[in-house]
Amino acid sequence: MSRSPKLRVCAALMLLATSSAGCRSMLYSQTGDVTAHFAVDHMTPYVMGTDDADQACMTGAALGNFTMAFERVTDRPDKAALSALVSAATCAEGQAWEAELDGIRAQRSNRSDDAQDARLREKRLHERAARRYAAAWDRLVAAYGEPGGECPEFESEPDRALYLMGLIAGAQSVLHDRAAEGEVGVSLDVPRKAARGTECLRNDAWFGAPAALRAGIWVGVPGAAPEGQDPFKVLEGAVALADTSGVRLARAIQIESLNAAGRLDEVKTAITAYAQARAANPVNKEYRLLDMNAHMIVQQMSDRLWTKETGHRTPIGALGTFPGPTAAPVEDQGLFDGLGDAPAAPPAPAAPATNAAPPTAPAAGQGVKP
Repeated sequence: MSRSPKLRVCAALMLLATSSAGCRSMLYSQTGDVTAHFAVDHMTPYVMGTDDADQACMTGAALGNFTMAFERVTDRPDKAALSALVSAATCAEGQAWEAELDGIRAQRSNRSDDAQDARLREKRLHERAARRYAAAWDRLVAAYGEPGGECPEFESEPDRALYLMGLIAGAQSVLHDRAAEGEVGVSLDVPRKAARGTECLRNDAWFGAPAALRAGIWVGVPGAAPEGQDPFKVLEGAVALADTSGVRLARAIQIESLNAAGRLDEVKTAITAYAQARAANPVNKEYRLLDMNAHMIVQQMSDRLWTKETGHRTPIGALGTFPGPTAAPVEDQGLFDGLGDAPAAPPAPAAPATNAAPPTAPAAGQGVKP
């Protein structure tokens, strides 16, 4: 073969490779756009309607990087990333809570090394949660503009739900960063802006959560409350909406705020009120996950109180009660206990009569009947 045909073949292969790369880039871009829109329009509303918080957090942790990687080939999927990052942050949050309970138990048992290690593990997990919540806040700002200025134009109810999630993420990023001794360095301006952003959402349409978040930030950030505003009065009004709405996020924020203020008796009263409201009012099916997240916050607060007093978390069915003479006992059940009635004991054999005739042997070929 002459040199000229070889060059022609090489040129053709290079042209084909260039064309294929262009096709791939277009395909990746289209896939990224479809994925981002699907996550916002369908996945987020679907997940909001579920009540498995663990599965939701694992979905965010598993799919977050996959979704965000599409920003290499198309527009940044900020809204989809916001949802994924908030979900992933709840994984680290739950792990931090468990580390806290481990530390309390170790301290009660005078295991100082285990108590210190659990505390360090807890701080690391708070740092992880703070980073994820802070990243979700950054995505909120990129998608909707910085809260506190002009309100964004929402495209749908799921869009408003995402905005609320982002505002909560901002507040949570500061709380977890404080628990991690400021390792992430989240600015205190973030919760102040989140508080102003809640004004863009109707309080009655969102189960009292916007007002509760605003008041909770006022409690946590010194000087944030407007003059003449009592945050705890605002919280009382918010929980009145939340308790009957089936999404009790405002009640969880109230309990966290009371705990931050050191009002322990009121914390217990609010936990009892939450348990009663949960028993009396069905959950809102469209936003089950928000209510489940609230439940996890309240249960963690209850578990902390129970563990400090007894060494174990809240017994099953005892949420709303507290250690004391009438506390619910913790039953030590076997694996199959309670699955049905226990079999009746076999009757004792009757004593044979003294004048009874000996039993007759069965005829040939006749079995003994049971």
